[in-house]
Amino acid sequence: MTQKRNLFEILKRRFLKSDTKRGEGLKKNILGLLALRGLDVGVSYLRFPLTLKFLGTELHGVWLTLGGIINWFGFFNVGLGTGLRNKLAEALAQGEISLARSYVSSTYAIISIISSVLLVLLMISVYTLDWPAIVAVSDSYESMLISTLLIVFSFFTIRFVLKLVGIILVADQRPALSQLLRSISSVLFFIGIWFALKYRIMYGNLVVVGVLSSGSVLLVQAVASIILFSGRYRHIRPSVKYVDWRKFRSLASIGIQFFIVQISVIVMFSTDNIIIAQLTGPADVVPYNVARKYFGIVEMLFMIVLEPFWSAFTQAFVKKEFRWIRKSINQLLILWGISVVGSLIMLALSGWVYDIWIGEMVAVPFHLSVLMMLFFMIKTWNNVFVYLINGVGKIRLQLYMSIVITVINIPLSIFFAKYLEMGSGGVILGTIACLAFGAVLHPVQYKKIINGTARGIWDK
Repeated sequence: MTQKRNLFEILKRRFLKSDTKRGEGLKKNILGLLALRGLDVGVSYLRFPLTLKFLGTELHGVWLTLGGIINWFGFFNVGLGTGLRNKLAEALAQGEISLARSYVSSTYAIISIISSVLLVLLMISVYTLDWPAIVAVSDSYESMLISTLLIVFSFFTIRFVLKLVGIILVADQRPALSQLLRSISSVLFFIGIWFALKYRIMYGNLVVVGVLSSGSVLLVQAVASIILFSGRYRHIRPSVKYVDWRKFRSLASIGIQFFIVQISVIVMFSTDNIIIAQLTGPADVVPYNVARKYFGIVEMLFMIVLEPFWSAFTQAFVKKEFRWIRKSINQLLILWGISVVGSLIMLALSGWVYDIWIGEMVAVPFHLSVLMMLFFMIKTWNNVFVYLINGVGKIRLQLYMSIVITVINIPLSIFFAKYLEMGSGGVILGTIACLAFGAVLHPVQYKKIINGTARGIWDK
């Protein structure tokens, strides 16, 4: 008992104790995120088998594939959301409220225009693209797919604008409140799917899942926007008279670069389901996502600690608090080492956990679990340095790496999956290979930035 208490005290002193206002804010957000993400994990893991039972293996694979496609469109804000995150954090750090409100108002205006155009394009795509072929199911599902897509796309374009309230919370170093919105949406979705399954409401229909998933998020974001802009953020709420179209250049100067980086993220993390569905069928998407959800627990816990640091790094860099930045990175690397140990333990227990969680509905190959573990280990390692690099806005190197990754990721995944006959494991191996570039280059760039020796591409 004493050893356990001592270990807890060591971790508490290292990661939670703070003698600065910023550190206190980080501590509160980390604890808040820990509780909320814990809730999310529990709800998500309970909801997964319920949704699987409601839809069946094939349609559930279709839903997961559609979810990946919908995530693509989330990046069509051309990086303006990320640009707002950095610019708003800088303005708030310097106490420039009028400038902050102008950034908020201008971003809302620009995103609203993009959202309107996107809605028209998505509606056209519903009736012109062969969606059954895209998600690899028979034409008998076409009517259901069209109805689902009409609802999901309509809700999505509204959420496209409303989700900016979450970015404002993060920029103001309140990521726990932003997570609270997602947690409430997740709980509402879970309650909805439980009722739909219990009372057989349109049993086995994608439309129900589409309404519950998209509608719960839309409802929470709308209510949160009204509450926050009437209260805490009244002084920076969006207003037509504060819209400055010239701010687009300022937001987009870094935002466009983030957008291109995000395109590579789409290719790496959101095309896997489609590739698997096309090569081996939508049913194989399910075991892939089971393994991803299981080992994603490690990333989720790690990101609870890491998430508040982006805007904190931005403010610390503006104020030239380099000692604090170095100390924070070192602490995060220690935490990463602990996460690796946790991942290995999870791998050893994976077969037993799958049996309890999913039972005989889905079989997850051991090699897929190993590769998924490696994927999250490398991804979290990269994120330690990427959050600092993104926070200070020096992402030109990431931009060039992203272009390379965008070109090679899908061919690599297909090569491993199809020609080396590795199946879904080959798809994630292709992604691991692409992440390896950053695993080497990101730490080098961090050291150059923090030591003041960054030049050329390292400092842009």
